[in-house]
Amino acid sequence: MSNLSLKEQLEALSLGSSSPGARPDKKNGKVNRPVQNREGKAKQKPAWLEQARYGVELLKAYFPDCFKELKDIRPLKIGIKQDLVKKLSSREDIVIGDKACMVNSLAYYVNSAAYHKRIVEGAMRIDLEGQDAGRVTAEEAKYSVECCKAKSTAASPA
Repeated sequence: MSNLSLKEQLEALSLGSSSPGARPDKKNGKVNRPVQNREGKAKQKPAWLEQARYGVELLKAYFPDCFKELKDIRPLKIGIKQDLVKKLSSREDIVIGDKACMVNSLAYYVNSAAYHKRIVEGAMRIDLEGQDAGRVTAEEAKYSVECCKAKSTAASPA
């Protein structure tokens, strides 16, 4: 088994296929790819966003029954972060940096609009193995709707 993190392995595979406009970050050696903003100018993605998305991809890779693509997202068990930390602490095949990234990226995953849309009253929650682990209450569904409204209000220009 390789001692390289999944990220390092993926970067090694993609070294020969740099996309045009990609620039290496001098601080950490990562390649940051520019994105287009509304005016058509290139804009760098924030480093935290790249890290969060990478962590979500790790979650999908190591826990495929729980963490899904946007169209298949399901509400997660209450307390799943503690379960994730416990499960990761027993895994020796995952480097510490990737473990921390997964735990930190859990917040990004559960605060996404796609996740909030799935939090409806009575929806079944799942654990890390994809097994049923309780239902969404009316109060939780209401809170999720409020979060979506707050995000859409904050995202819309004033």
